[in-house]
Amino acid sequence: MYLKELTINGFKSFARKGELEFTTPITAIVGPNGSGKSNVAEAFRFVLGEQSIKSLRGKKGEDLIFNGSESISRANRASVAITLLNPSVNGTRVFPLDFDEITVERVVNRDGTNEYSINGSKTRLKDVQELLASANIGPTGHHIISQGEADRILSANPNERREMIEDALGLKVFQFKKAESERKLKKTLENIAQVESLRREVAPHLKFLERQIKKIERSIALQEELKIVYADYLKREDTYIAFHFDRLTREKEQPLARRAELSGLLSDARARLASREKDETREALMALEKRMGDARNERQRSTRVIGQCEGQILFVERQIAEQQK
Repeated sequence: MYLKELTINGFKSFARKGELEFTTPITAIVGPNGSGKSNVAEAFRFVLGEQSIKSLRGKKGEDLIFNGSESISRANRASVAITLLNPSVNGTRVFPLDFDEITVERVVNRDGTNEYSINGSKTRLKDVQELLASANIGPTGHHIISQGEADRILSANPNERREMIEDALGLKVFQFKKAESERKLKKTLENIAQVESLRREVAPHLKFLERQIKKIERSIALQEELKIVYADYLKREDTYIAFHFDRLTREKEQPLARRAELSGLLSDARARLASREKDETREALMALEKRMGDARNERQRSTRVIGQCEGQILFVERQIAEQQK
C-alpha cells in the first residue's frame, strides 16, 4: 500500500482546493511557522476518521472549516480526500476492494454533520474504519506521530500502550468485527427480551381471542346448518303450495260443472211444466228453485273459499320472494 495523493479543500487554512502528490518513498513538507504544515498532518487524521475534534485543535466541527479572510469569504464545508494505491500481490490486495486505487473522502459541514465516501460512493464511518483497519491503520492514529506524540506514548498507561501495539499488529479489524458482533448480540438479546415481554403481554389476549374464534367458528357452522334447514323448509313449502293450488283449482271447477248440470235440469223441468198440471208444476218448480238456491249458496261458498286460498297463495309467494332476497 502506498500513499498517492492528498486533496484538501476548505479545511482550516486551506481556503482553496489543494493537492499534494507523494511520488517518492519519503516526502517532506517544509515551510515557515503558520504556513499550514500541521494542518496537513491534521488533514490526514481527519480523513482517516479521527473523532476527537480536540486532537485536531478545535472545539467543534465548525472550527475545522476555513473561516474566511480579508480577500476570501468563509467556506461552508471542508473536505479532505486521500488516495491510496491498492496493488494486487499474488491475487491478494491490501484493501479488500477490487480497485487499483482507493480514495477515501470525509466532509464536515457547518452544522457539524459529517459525510464519508469510498471511491465516490457514500458510506458510513464504520465502513471507513473497517477498510482502513484491514491495512493496519487504526482509528487511534498511532500511524501519525505529531508534535509531542512521542512524549505521550512514553507516558501512556498500560491500556493505552496495549492499544498502540494492537494498532501496530493490525488487530483493529478483528476488534471492529468483535465490537460489531457484540453490538448485534446485544441488540438481539434486547429484541428477544422485548419479544418475550410482548408475548407475556399478549398471552391473555390470545386466550380471549381463541375463545372468540371458537365462538365465531361455531356461529359460522350454525349459519351453514341453518341455511340447509331453511332451504329444505322452502322446498317443502313450495311442494305444499303447489299441491293445494292444484286441489283448489279442481274444487273451483266443480261448482261450475254443477251449475251447468243444474241449469240443464232446470230447462228440462220448465219444459215439463208445460205438460203437467199447474200444482205439480209449481211443486216441481219450487223444488228446482230450492235446488238452484242451494247451488247458488254452494257457489258463493266455493267462491269465498277460492278467494281465501288465492289470498293465502299470494301471501306465501310474497314471503318466499322476500326470504330469497
